[in-house]
Amino acid sequence: MKSNPEIDKILNKSKAGQRLSVSEGVRLFQSTGPELHKIIATADEHRQKVVGEKISYVVNRNLNLSNICINSCQFCGFKRNPDSPEAYLLSIDEVQNIVQQAVQKQQISELCLVSGLHPDFDLDYYLQVIKAIKSVAPQLHVHGITPEELKHALRQTELSFAEGYAQLKRAGLDSVAGTAAEILVPRVRKKICPEKITTKEWITAIKAAHQLGLKSTATIMYGHVESTKERIEHLQIIRNIQEETQGFTEFIPLAFIHQQTPLYQQGVINKGSTAREDILMIAIARLFLDNIDNIQTSWVKYGPKLAQFTLQAGANDLGGTLYSEKISKEAGAKNGEYLTPAQLKELIEDLNRVPQQRATTY
Repeated sequence: MKSNPEIDKILNKSKAGQRLSVSEGVRLFQSTGPELHKIIATADEHRQKVVGEKISYVVNRNLNLSNICINSCQFCGFKRNPDSPEAYLLSIDEVQNIVQQAVQKQQISELCLVSGLHPDFDLDYYLQVIKAIKSVAPQLHVHGITPEELKHALRQTELSFAEGYAQLKRAGLDSVAGTAAEILVPRVRKKICPEKITTKEWITAIKAAHQLGLKSTATIMYGHVESTKERIEHLQIIRNIQEETQGFTEFIPLAFIHQQTPLYQQGVINKGSTAREDILMIAIARLFLDNIDNIQTSWVKYGPKLAQFTLQAGANDLGGTLYSEKISKEAGAKNGEYLTPAQLKELIEDLNRVPQQRATTY
């Protein structure tokens, strides 16, 4: 394989356990051909050292309480206005029935609670929903209430993020969904989600959750208007938070699904990320985020085949079954609403690796 001294220096630095800089991360993202293959191989070697040969997955279900939302994020195809014939809001009884069915028929261990920002949602509502879920499935792990959702819930109170998450934890929230991060760079957020939680607020909220003992995921949504440097700056923010709190259980790159979103339909962008970028996003996350053990690949965003490939490029987790995944589907994803545990195991065993069903927080 042809050697490139610049790439070799960066990869050797990573192999020696030294932390990569933003400029080095940017350089890795520019790679093609033999350079790309070297990065993939190095990331896979690092994955093996950190977590071994097991590939994990969780049996979970998404529960979207409502698709009505006060925001108008340019990357979203899920939101509906209240007067839309497609708008809905689940009742508490419907939530409990869905949970009971999912536990009994699908044997889920995790419920991923995510929703549009309905104008009537407040902290009391979220507390009511979580308590209702726990009343019918006390052992079920409730994962959700993003920093954005909590900001919305607290908008008419003087409570801090810490006080809000403390109440949610007491009600039964088990871990926090680290979405709504998108790209944690103000320039990008002003273009794609100007109404949404700011970078500073997101950081404050996620740290508050961690300090209360609520673990969370960390995400990036890439492949729209951000630069390569802004992707790496986002990773640096995640790495710095983890250095302080040790609260992230995993990092999840989420490729932007563009087809049914305003960003695409209004001509702001003409495509999403390429397969090369997707593979590099996983590999660079493994090398750059040296303090996060688990890198998840999203079969919903990448499709099962590319997701399987990224399990050889640094990822060690295949995510969840995601029964009833709707948000990516509404944005234009073509990969279905769920995979069964048997299908996930098949993808893993085809790589001669070891499937392991996991708990939400590993």
